[in-house]
Amino acid sequence: MKKDDLIDAIGEVDDRHIEKVEKGNRRGRRGAIRLLAAALALAVAIGGFAVWRRGTISASDEGLQIPAGVQRLAAAVYPDRVPYSDETQEEWQEWRDQRRELSLEPEDRAAFRHYLDLAVPAFLSGREGENAVCSPMNLFIGLAMLTETAGGETRQQLLTLLGQESVEETRALANRAWNALYVNDGVSKLELATSLWLRDGMRYKRSVLKTLARSYYASAFSGEMGSEAYNGLLQDWLNIHTGNLLTQEAGKVELKKDTVMALVSAVTFKDKWDFNKDYTYRGDFHSPQGDVEVDYMYQITADGSYSWGDNFSAVIKDFERSKMVLILPDEGVAPEELLSDPEAVALLNGRVDSQRQRTIDVRLTLPRFDVRDDGLLDDALKSLGVTDAFDESKADFSPLNAAYWGVAKAKTVLSRVIQGARVKVDEDGCEGAAYAVFDMVDGAAPFEDYVEWVTVTFDRPFLFAVLQDDLPVFAGIVNFP
Repeated sequence: MKKDDLIDAIGEVDDRHIEKVEKGNRRGRRGAIRLLAAALALAVAIGGFAVWRRGTISASDEGLQIPAGVQRLAAAVYPDRVPYSDETQEEWQEWRDQRRELSLEPEDRAAFRHYLDLAVPAFLSGREGENAVCSPMNLFIGLAMLTETAGGETRQQLLTLLGQESVEETRALANRAWNALYVNDGVSKLELATSLWLRDGMRYKRSVLKTLARSYYASAFSGEMGSEAYNGLLQDWLNIHTGNLLTQEAGKVELKKDTVMALVSAVTFKDKWDFNKDYTYRGDFHSPQGDVEVDYMYQITADGSYSWGDNFSAVIKDFERSKMVLILPDEGVAPEELLSDPEAVALLNGRVDSQRQRTIDVRLTLPRFDVRDDGLLDDALKSLGVTDAFDESKADFSPLNAAYWGVAKAKTVLSRVIQGARVKVDEDGCEGAAYAVFDMVDGAAPFEDYVEWVTVTFDRPFLFAVLQDDLPVFAGIVNFP
């Protein structure tokens, strides 16, 4: 196994084992699959030692119990990160060097601009007066994986939304973003995870599965679609990779009996900041349905970052390793209205207009909040031009299933895209989690120079984004803290 291969288990396993599985579709299928699983496990065990340039390998699915009747075809392994330490200059420098090495280049961040400027407003729209939250980067990873399985105009529509010229370009960008965003250094955590859920006994193009496993760090499972055991395992996987922040939402995720394959992406996040709990007080928040009493955090930040637009004010507040953008609409302006404001959308997506930004003492009052969201993104994706994937007469997923079907009229179509997301903020910091399941089945006024400080009180509906490497891992609207 080559050093630069994260996992070749699916694509590199001996063809003789594949052939036995294919024959197993006609006789002794379970025994053949067990043999394939054993070979894959051996491939992982042999090959999982030089994935990253340094450190050891940690399994991403630790603690996942595989029920009878389900096979784990490949277990994703994650690269270790240098633990943060400031005890010696050498240890700190090693940590810092790795973070700099993995950080995205400006041209990479620019490559996300088209997608983010379209997707963030679309994913947060349609729920006026309610809380809304999404994970734009988690959805990018999932859409990039979906692009690998699509062909023809179906693939082109996905590439157009993602703002990329080719599937190879998309794959490389997604992989660089994964490595730039992924953090687990003992101080903060941002873990991305992906998985493939395959129908027991079906054949798939091995080259596509290999790409998904190697380039997107995906685990792979095979089982009976729609069964209690398989759905239970998927829900367990979602809970592990969302830090049990979305157990209510994950408990509703079930695959259908006619699901051909599901692509799943997830993210969990945790970082710290330094609000003093002694300053927390009770006060009114002016929600769309009337005033509600909430806990407010208060802090004076020297040399804080303050921005403004024609219809809003904004503060960028640092965590230990990441940051949060908080956008307060002007009086009489609903946060949903700012989703069509290019300046506000740019801020949510990590771009600051230097002409409308000041470093100044900021007196920030912010409510504790806990917002969560779940539902379908089908209509949002269709509004962004991804239509053929949902249309049985036009969907083209031949790169995924051409090896299996062999029947001209058999068809795979994207049935639904399920999202769940949650962000919690208090004096200690922020926790967040999100997942996306791609289920494929058959068939302000100018700022005056003389101002020396600014007070920003988030006592009415506002927008926020959590940025890592200046990309929005989460974005949302708080109508009710």
